[in-house]
Amino acid sequence: MNIYKHILQQNISKLLNLYDTDTLSKTYGYGDREYWGWKTKDFANATFQGGVHALAIAIKLGLFDKRQIPTVLHIIDAAIKAVERIRDKNGSVSEAYPGENSFCVTALVAFDILSATRHLENSIDTATKQHYLDIVEPLITFIGKNDEVHAVISNHLATGAAAVALWNRLTGDSNPRDNELLDVIYKHQSHEGWYREYEGADPGYQTLCTYYLSCAYEITKDRRLLASLKRSAEFLSCFVHPDGTIGGLYGSRNTEVFYPAGIVALSNVIEKFAMMAKYLQPKGQHLLPQDIDMGNYIPLINAYAVAALHYDNVKEAIRTVRAVPFYLQNNETMFREAGIYLVSNDTYVAIVNYKKGGTLKVFDKQTQHLDSEDGGVFGILKDGTKFSTQQYDDTVDFEDKTIRTTFYKINESMPTPMHFLLLRIMSMTIFRSIFLGNMFKKHIVRMLMTGKNKIGGSITRKFQFLADKIIVSEEIDAPKHCKTLRHYGKTKAIHMASSGYFLPQHYGHRETTLVEFKQC
Repeated sequence: MNIYKHILQQNISKLLNLYDTDTLSKTYGYGDREYWGWKTKDFANATFQGGVHALAIAIKLGLFDKRQIPTVLHIIDAAIKAVERIRDKNGSVSEAYPGENSFCVTALVAFDILSATRHLENSIDTATKQHYLDIVEPLITFIGKNDEVHAVISNHLATGAAAVALWNRLTGDSNPRDNELLDVIYKHQSHEGWYREYEGADPGYQTLCTYYLSCAYEITKDRRLLASLKRSAEFLSCFVHPDGTIGGLYGSRNTEVFYPAGIVALSNVIEKFAMMAKYLQPKGQHLLPQDIDMGNYIPLINAYAVAALHYDNVKEAIRTVRAVPFYLQNNETMFREAGIYLVSNDTYVAIVNYKKGGTLKVFDKQTQHLDSEDGGVFGILKDGTKFSTQQYDDTVDFEDKTIRTTFYKINESMPTPMHFLLLRIMSMTIFRSIFLGNMFKKHIVRMLMTGKNKIGGSITRKFQFLADKIIVSEEIDAPKHCKTLRHYGKTKAIHMASSGYFLPQHYGHRETTLVEFKQC
């Protein structure tokens, strides 16, 4: 059994237990247990309905015996039909709050139901298939008429493109929205190969974006999309770490989750993806679906299911690939638009995002273990305000391996009962306007992620990459009323729910030996 199939099998019980299987219940088929089971929420997160995708693949791969299949088909049927009750009148569904009009989750649910329908083609009759398509149609209409305007989030756009492409394939429609969304992705794809995630490149989320783009390519065989994916592979392949992980604080969204679907699926088409599939194959180093929180569970388990579906057809390409990761070379490379510098020698491999205050990740090549991950300089004012250098600044360069930047306040806002009360009032009033709802999302993104609130002071950081260690010399002009100022290691300055997970690399993480910080 291939490793991805094994991981999918391990998650079948967890998947099935998401859904309300009480046929008399008014929430029959709902997947959000906090809503239908615990009743601690006043709306259902529609993301969980997407679990039907992985269940359908599990049937296709023979992970259920013949006596089990009818029961699983009934659960899938109930989960798909529940979307009729979960979706809003405008065809959208929600993830975080009622009336959210979520482009991302509407696209995700549409894609996953369509994928399940496709994989169950030999298990359902024509009338059932048509019913499922009728359920999805309002979702496709919504993502066809609306844009995600609070930021450029390429993996969300890719989800929409994949959903529409699959819709066209299953219905015979010629909806142009898939190409429109791909055009936005291409427009913001760097010449360096990376897809934009908010303000920059994020290798972790780029593996998720690759998942959805690979599904769109499988359907359309579009040459322009393939060329885009090849450029993406050239960039992404540089960030395979010696311990078989990917991502970190050097990414725009700090993520370290590996979504294998697209990389595995395209391994016999794009050599660099075959290399990544080889060196990133799960061997106990990744955050697996069974380990992750429920907010990210569905896209991750579906990514593993899709990888399981393709692996046996591409495993020879993965096994025989000749390309090797950047870390096995003695070399350096600079992605100037992303603001990322990589260097690999006999002792270590280091990754610096100099446009993000100089976040640094270093691996010991002798042990292949993480030696250091540093988020930059953090401090606290006498009034308790926290600040850091870790904020994206596109104007910073890395001339002479030196960066000059300032300090920014960290927004640690947490929701209160009053916040939730106001949010529900807005859900019942102004969020009925998609435009006003989008303005709210823009405000939240600026407040928690992209807003730049300078606090004064400045810092010059010079990086010396020696043969046996890295020296970071820092000349600091501290902000007024500064109480503490220091390095705290792996510390992040922006809100990102998909980061900050505990990885096996953190076990036994010894004191840093390859990085020395010096104050001038």
